[in-house]
Amino acid sequence: MRQPSLHHAQVFYPAGQEASARAFYVRHLGLVEIPRLTEGSGRAGLWFAAGDGQVHLSVENDLQLHPRRHFALRVEDLAALVSSLREAGVRLEEADPIPGWQRIYCFDPFGNKIELDQL
Repeated sequence: MRQPSLHHAQVFYPAGQEASARAFYVRHLGLVEIPRLTEGSGRAGLWFAAGDGQVHLSVENDLQLHPRRHFALRVEDLAALVSSLREAGVRLEEADPIPGWQRIYCFDPFGNKIELDQL
């Protein structure tokens, strides 16, 4: 049996902030926006390809977040990405070390926590 893999992670943003979402996920993280399979459902949102998986952003008024809630993206060059994020003024937070991993957290403009991992 094939090992399960991540299909998608869903996070939230306030209505009307699509430009900020696109700027962060496309320009800063390098993801590619893809068509939503639920277009026409009346639910606002954006989808982005993330390797073999996806990140789905949905409109939500209540953005109260648990401090440990996050999703993780595997990256090729963590140091270069962190440098670019710092230059862009993106909020970063150190992560507890895990042997064999380099990792750090960043936050999108809506407070969603994203772990960036280089294995």
